[in-house]
Amino acid sequence: MHHHHHHHLDKASLRAIFRGVKELLILTIIKEKPIHGSELHRILKERYGLDIPRAIIYMLLRRMEDEGLIVSQWDIGESGPAKRIYRITEEGLDHLNDSIELLKKLKNAIEEILSKLER
Repeated sequence: MHHHHHHHLDKASLRAIFRGVKELLILTIIKEKPIHGSELHRILKERYGLDIPRAIIYMLLRRMEDEGLIVSQWDIGESGPAKRIYRITEEGLDHLNDSIELLKKLKNAIEEILSKLER
């Protein structure tokens, strides 16, 4: 039996990776400027082609706020209902910087897989 040498990504770790990547994308966008959840949804869709359900986005935002990566406050607009506006924290910036190395490794791994599949 030799298959245990290969690290097979099970569904749970794949889900965790994708969740992590979604969080990093969200952080990258929030880093540019403070933003509302609905605007975040639009940018993820237009810029990255990711149509993430709003409920999931708000769930991620809540968790990221619990982790101290972002903070939110109510934005009482002149028009329309009050909305939460999200800002990145120092901790969030640190997390993004720490993740750059991980993302590079992930990128190399993905390119490796693709080059084998595309032959």
